[in-house]
Amino acid sequence: MLSITAFLLIDSFFVAPDRFITRHVTIDNEQIPEQLDNMNILFFSDLKYGIYMNEERLNKLVDTINASGADVVLFGGDIYGDSVTVDDHSTSLITKAFSNIQAKYGKFAVYGDIDGASDVMKSTVNAIYDASDFEVIQNTSFQIHKNGSQFITVVGLDNGIDGTKDIDGAYSNVSKDSYVMTLCHTPDTVNEVPKDLTDYFLAGHSLGGQANFIFTSFYEPAYATQYLRGKHLIDNTFTLDITNGTGTVNQDVRLFTPAEVVVYTLKMTQKKEETLPSSKLDTTTPSPTEDTTSQEETTPEETPQEENHEE
Repeated sequence: MLSITAFLLIDSFFVAPDRFITRHVTIDNEQIPEQLDNMNILFFSDLKYGIYMNEERLNKLVDTINASGADVVLFGGDIYGDSVTVDDHSTSLITKAFSNIQAKYGKFAVYGDIDGASDVMKSTVNAIYDASDFEVIQNTSFQIHKNGSQFITVVGLDNGIDGTKDIDGAYSNVSKDSYVMTLCHTPDTVNEVPKDLTDYFLAGHSLGGQANFIFTSFYEPAYATQYLRGKHLIDNTFTLDITNGTGTVNQDVRLFTPAEVVVYTLKMTQKKEETLPSSKLDTTTPSPTEDTTSQEETTPEETPQEENHEE
């Protein structure tokens, strides 16, 4: 027992914060078009640069991202850590690292609460995004295409803490016929989005609790009080998936909550045809195919299970 405790302590403080895993999620859905079948979308969040996240760790993170071969990269906000003083040296390092992230069909980001903590921070974050070809999606939507006219839709929302959310505006051009992934820094914002226009909601902010114990978590920030970590089926309608993030706060520790990037692989599924007696008209609507999570096998979202794979 003592040896297990000693191992966990050593790993949590000296190894785990510097280790990035790649979590693979397969999304099967009838609304994913054929032209986007097998597209990979990578999501990472909460860099928290400046206290524990340094140049060496950041470069390791970029190597992990590029090793995935993602077609699209989404960033969930918070480039710098809280109370970090930005300077030209750190800005240059982050800009270079973010510029080295590869994604054939684009790189996109939303703001975290720390990104807008001051005018200096906001302008610095915008300069990093501009110089590294990340497009900010603030209360708007865009379409992801791949060699054709078919698409899915991504909605970007400002964070729920110090941002200026405009959910109506963000969804104003969204069609019910499109598969919709919504990206927002704060998990609890999920309660405010239209359920009939959202298929998958990506969030960060909480670091998954960073270190988790039996009855509590090390880090439980505002706007992640209802949904702190993991996957949740919202009103039996769509999935909320909260990443553990990549940085750390307060203490450089990770316990049962690995730093991660998440790769979503889109899979087109055929609509099910229901056979009815000829005397009846078919007035039913095919039930939506459940999203699934795994690398090789899939699991229904109602009882979500995750597989973590180190790369």
